[in-house]
Amino acid sequence: MRILFLLLAPAVLALPGDQEIRDRLQSFQEGNSNFPCTAKECQKPKRQFERISNTQAGIQWMDAGGYCGSWSIQRAVMAKGAWISQQQVRNHTVPGGGHDEEILATNIDVAFRNLKIAAEGFDYKNLPVPQVDSYRKWIKKQLVNGHTLVWMIMLDGMHYPVYHDLPYGLYSHVEPVVGIMSDHPLTDENFYDDDVVLHYTDADTHTYYRTMASLPGTYRLLSHCPGHDYVGYPCINQQRGFGWAIQGFLDDKASLPLSLSIDQWQSEPDVRRGEKPTQLMGTLTVSKLQIGQKYVILRWDSVADAFDEAKSKVVQIFTAKKETEVYKDSKSFSSDGATYYRCQEDAEQLVV
Repeated sequence: MRILFLLLAPAVLALPGDQEIRDRLQSFQEGNSNFPCTAKECQKPKRQFERISNTQAGIQWMDAGGYCGSWSIQRAVMAKGAWISQQQVRNHTVPGGGHDEEILATNIDVAFRNLKIAAEGFDYKNLPVPQVDSYRKWIKKQLVNGHTLVWMIMLDGMHYPVYHDLPYGLYSHVEPVVGIMSDHPLTDENFYDDDVVLHYTDADTHTYYRTMASLPGTYRLLSHCPGHDYVGYPCINQQRGFGWAIQGFLDDKASLPLSLSIDQWQSEPDVRRGEKPTQLMGTLTVSKLQIGQKYVILRWDSVADAFDEAKSKVVQIFTAKKETEVYKDSKSFSSDGATYYRCQEDAEQLVV
């Protein structure tokens, strides 16, 4: 998703355009997954307060413009209780100006609606510029509220727009953001320079910790991300911010916070390259339970069926002994599909 200007003629390369990321992904595909992190941002700093979502890092696909947007949506949505294959994400949107249905700012909202994901985007089109402060305040608000983010960021040394004639194309990679840490109470809506956000790069299995002060980058002929010291190091454009908060699902039924983790979490078989899908086992973490209350966990195995109770499968019926309970689904699901979970107070008709 990078533009190189050679002899005044733009040549579009597959996203991610950053060669370091492409090399890292290629090494992983060749069987080398041992990438120790030596950057200081891999070390979790000390802060008094934190809100970190339960999700997993890993490796995106490289095909057809790169699946960083699809992968970021996948990982962000796991924190809300669903598995959605990278290809399923593309299958549920429209061409946006990149490689087929590659996820960009132009088509990400369509993907969310079609996948039944409740998401709020930062209003980069209409808010006053520069947006660097309002965007960081919005980022903190969403993370404090327990939402994961999909952000579109600049990488160091890139040309923009990301594709020729793409409106607002001031980004070159997409990553998930999964938590916030602060020395200020999380009820404080202001962001501070030493507040820390947690993100993945899509190209390794590490979590990275970045201060708010370190996020802004500059762009003239090329982007510059000060402090660039690890593969996939993101910075945000000071004029416009590109972020979407995953807040839940487009489902009116009241439910409990639920997250999903999987056993084969590092990467998903690339069915676009002809790899065969695998069966995944899911572990569900449900929180904010009332001790003594009876609950049921439901499952749907397609986007079309999701949240139709007549088409649901019962995973677990239980009486809460703790405020947080962990259950392993005894039945697997296919890596190339879409599986949604929900936990709600038990209704007698569901038990029957």
